Amino acid sequence: MIVATEAQLIALLSAYLLPFFRILGIFTSAPILSHRSVPLRVRIAVSMLLAIVVAPLLPAAAADLSAPTGWLAVAGEALIGFAIGFVARAILAAVEVAGEAIGLQMGLSFAGFFDPDSGQLNAVSRLLNTLSLSAFVAINGPVLMVVATVRSFAIIPPATELGDWLGRMQPASLGAGLFELGVTIALPFMALLLFVNLGLGVVARIAPQLNIFAIGFPVTIGAGLVLLALSLPLMQQPFEMLAERLLTALAM
Repeated sequence: MIVATEAQLIALLSAYLLPFFRILGIFTSAPILSHRSVPLRVRIAVSMLLAIVVAPLLPAAAADLSAPTGWLAVAGEALIGFAIGFVARAILAAVEVAGEAIGLQMGLSFAGFFDPDSGQLNAVSRLLNTLSLSAFVAINGPVLMVVATVRSFAIIPPATELGDWLGRMQPASLGAGLFELGVTIALPFMALLLFVNLGLGVVARIAPQLNIFAIGFPVTIGAGLVLLALSLPLMQQPFEMLAERLLTALAM
């Protein structure tokens, strides 16, 4: 007859619950993996399956789930997984911000005043967001997310302090890099549209009778679309920079 004590059951439960919540954290925040098209039951099932595979390879976690410290350890594991997914989401957001800046200069964001239900993103931002997600999938980004989470168990065993790992992420330098990437993508468009707006200003001064507000939108949108069509083949380098930053951030 096999007899198991309460302490043994809690230890066995914690050995599987801690990896489960860390892996579930990434399925909550990572791009593609956390998309609403992926059912919640599928995310939980995959997280549980990965936890069952990973848990026997990990050292025993000193976490008592019957005590408040044990639930704090569970929250810490979920925070680690969430942070790994958030790094990838933040890097992809740099491309989205660049598209928002380009669309704002082209005048596409003005449509939000007439149709607020269409969403906050303009057409250029949605296009670049789709391209960045496609590049993320092309470099096996979802798989890299899962691999990074599994590798994090070797760097941060379950139920350990998070201070060293959070300091290693360097959120300030990461934010500066994201701003640099967004400006790199948006700067050529903003420079061209600045000259277009200067030309429209000169025309408005020369011929005040012209309704510059009516002709300004077609001109700026047309110039922006032409530059966007010419620059799409050149988007490879910014996306390579994005992938490099992503892989560097996930190396931890």
